[in-house]
Amino acid sequence: MLNLWKFGMVAVAVTLCKTTFAGDLMDLNKAFATEQVIIVRTLDWTATSGTLVAYDRVGEKWQQVLGPIEVQVGRAGMAWGPGLHDESLNRPPLKREGDGKSPAGIFRLESLYGYGELQAKMPYLQVDSNTFCVDDPKSKHYNQIVRGDEVEKDWDSAETMRMDSDVYKYGIVVGYNTEKTTAGAGSCIFMHLGKPGTTTAGCTGMAEKDILKLIGWLDKPKNPLLVQAPAGGLRELGREYELP
Repeated sequence: MLNLWKFGMVAVAVTLCKTTFAGDLMDLNKAFATEQVIIVRTLDWTATSGTLVAYDRVGEKWQQVLGPIEVQVGRAGMAWGPGLHDESLNRPPLKREGDGKSPAGIFRLESLYGYGELQAKMPYLQVDSNTFCVDDPKSKHYNQIVRGDEVEKDWDSAETMRMDSDVYKYGIVVGYNTEKTTAGAGSCIFMHLGKPGTTTAGCTGMAEKDILKLIGWLDKPKNPLLVQAPAGGLRELGREYELP
């Protein structure tokens, strides 16, 4: 039985060192061994659009390499949810399955998916009409991408990864609720295609030309991170982490 989420799609295990001197901010580069960071910022917790900026680590500093790029987020805005950031930040209202909110916090970018062949520096899964992301909290495959012909179906709800539309033509898998998966905390969080004036069900959308720039830039050995939150949430993260 093949579990596609766990087969080449889970982020490489990295030893996390969160030890800092009193009063110091935690360095993302040192804490999470990352050399690539994407910052997504919206105006407030109910905003449904924002901007994305990408950074490379150059020496001891972060250097902007892409953006600002216009993005769309959940139809209900954002909410804190399980990721790499300190759990103390996860205060109600928390993200829940089906709430239409994009997760706020710090998350690994794990892999890519799409409809056709793709050359990239990240693990890539070519999806078809029999590829699903399970969003049924009762399923043992919850928050996993699986093939329907290779696992026993135990879910009542799942996203078809090969849609009739181009929404999932190119996608980036966000490591949300994957470290210690909590049933009902939200699932199947991606960065995918979107259009101005629209919203997502909890993902982060952008124009095709922009996601292709991101895909071409992302490099798995550099442990890319997504840091995503409204302006106020980024200020809270900035009290603990040294953000670009």
